[in-house]
Amino acid sequence: MKAVMLHEPGKMELVELPDREPGPGEVVVKVEACSICGSDLEGYHGLHPKISFPRVMGHETAGVVEAVGAGVAEGQVGDRVAGTGNKACESCAACSAGHPDQCKNPGGAGFTTHGAYAERLVTRPQGLELVPEGVSLEEAAVAQPVGIANHAVMSRAEVQEGETILVQGCGPIGLSAMMLSKLRGARVISTDIVDYRCRRGRELGADLAVNVHEEDLLASIRDLTEGRGVDKVIECVGGDQDETLPQAVKGVKDGGLVVVVGSFAQDRATIPIIDFKFSEKRIIGSQGMPEGYGGIFELIGSGELDVQPLITHRMHLEEAHRGLQLMDVKGEEVMKIVLSP
Repeated sequence: MKAVMLHEPGKMELVELPDREPGPGEVVVKVEACSICGSDLEGYHGLHPKISFPRVMGHETAGVVEAVGAGVAEGQVGDRVAGTGNKACESCAACSAGHPDQCKNPGGAGFTTHGAYAERLVTRPQGLELVPEGVSLEEAAVAQPVGIANHAVMSRAEVQEGETILVQGCGPIGLSAMMLSKLRGARVISTDIVDYRCRRGRELGADLAVNVHEEDLLASIRDLTEGRGVDKVIECVGGDQDETLPQAVKGVKDGGLVVVVGSFAQDRATIPIIDFKFSEKRIIGSQGMPEGYGGIFELIGSGELDVQPLITHRMHLEEAHRGLQLMDVKGEEVMKIVLSP
């Protein structure tokens, strides 16, 4: 089978790998679509702690079960499935306590084993979910960031009708969080530092989209909330910057909540701690998508949630290297790139 192998940071090539039969407890998935994730870009640069070399990356994927190994029901052959990303170890304290999203030793296809930048994927069915009729496999392949946003919006922020929400970042997760918050009946301010992404935020329903490098975010929040501040903030940026958390803490109302979804490159951030003491503001984390795709596929299938606008590029498998390079260019008009064999 054809696959794209990452040999070392920045070095990828299309290779021919032998087709592998599924072992006990494994399935073979014929890959129909795989979207490029920010984690893949970290791996491409040698910065992801779970991705070693050589590695076939790719975990945001969807396809059809082609074969099953011993111990897996034959009836799964022909199922349309989507990957759910990292697989919990099932043995650490967090997993034992029923919190696989907080697993200390996660792995899975595209990270610790070969992934879906390939014609076929061999994996365990625990990392797959059925894709219902009415949802295309391309849509299923880009649904993982929506699932991550859904956990933040529904379970961690518990967004309610009538609230004003600040969503920081207009990437795939941030835009998904904005759209899901709108479906909950909230008013949403979206932010980014790239005009194109702010424009996409407005097009997809944000009540206000602010380029924080060109406009005064806190002034915009005061104007929209009559000086009160937003009810909640969902931080979807992370990275190597130290701007979003101070903005979040200053922009949220007294007693308000900041939910951190973004993965930060550094282990510390500068925030005005006095606001937590006297204003009783709170900050919590949101990790992964422990609910799986939950009601996400239902929203997509019913037409209530349109994920097609998140897809900006469609490429063949052998163009994976070009896709990663395109994502690496700051300011490029890119959201999700979907690869197909």
